[in-house]
Amino acid sequence: MRIEQFKQIVKIQEQQSISKAASDLFISQPSLSISVNNLEEELGLKIFERSKAGVAATEQGKEILKLAENILNLSDKIIGIMEETNVSIRNLQMALPAAFANVIVPGLLRQFRELYPNVNLHIHETTYYEIVDLMDKGIYSIGIVSFGNGMEYNFFNQLKEKNIAWEKVPGGEHLKLSLFISSNNPLAEREWVSAAELKNIRMISYKENYARMSKDLERSLYKPVVVRDIELLKKLISDDFGFSIFPETLAVNDLYVKSGRIKVIPIKGIELNEQANIYILYSNRESLSFIERELMAIVKELIADQL
Repeated sequence: MRIEQFKQIVKIQEQQSISKAASDLFISQPSLSISVNNLEEELGLKIFERSKAGVAATEQGKEILKLAENILNLSDKIIGIMEETNVSIRNLQMALPAAFANVIVPGLLRQFRELYPNVNLHIHETTYYEIVDLMDKGIYSIGIVSFGNGMEYNFFNQLKEKNIAWEKVPGGEHLKLSLFISSNNPLAEREWVSAAELKNIRMISYKENYARMSKDLERSLYKPVVVRDIELLKKLISDDFGFSIFPETLAVNDLYVKSGRIKVIPIKGIELNEQANIYILYSNRESLSFIERELMAIVKELIADQL
């Protein structure tokens, strides 16, 4: 397998077409098809399924494509070092929790696009546990997480084991957990609620991210419902199917909150309702490129301005 073949399959994925990819790569379509077929035979798997409508990556192919993008990024870094120039990066992968997406993503995309129009910034919204796990596997370059002061010791030890570095982001020290509940629920008119008052209402948990609160809600009459889509979670809350508990930052620029369909209320009696800090994570295995450092600087500035 060759670097050139990785470039070819990434281009095919971008264009969803072998003929268009061949045109972009300035080679003939038959030559490109033969090269991809040779790579598939060498790997012993199909990367793409061909049809009249075009091409689509197989499940195994999607994993190969992720690795191919990482290899191409590393190749660009090596070339940059050899040429003693700024490192050229085609793709950057970062991840953050849902609670921060509305706060920083719009501004981050605008600023980064202006600075680096030729770099594709992929932002993934997921949970803290998945961020750390996928950074350990080299999928994400940068991650953003938050956690309470009491969790720092275990958190830092876990990151050290996985060779992940961290920096505390100034400005994010006052994140608090709040109740997200339908405006149709009687509790929506309250200035605050207690944990005990939630025992008669179903909890909607996002990707099991708040299962650790179970000790505070152990007397609930309902088993929590787990969803893996943040928009579905907000739709269920607005329809008064149940409640959820999130950092209050989830309400920033949120359409459900702005329209009044979801109310955000302080909670008393939840152990985790304490000060929390925000950390930006990056791999310790290799030096950050100039562009990655620029991305981190923008993230820090946006968090300090917005929170």
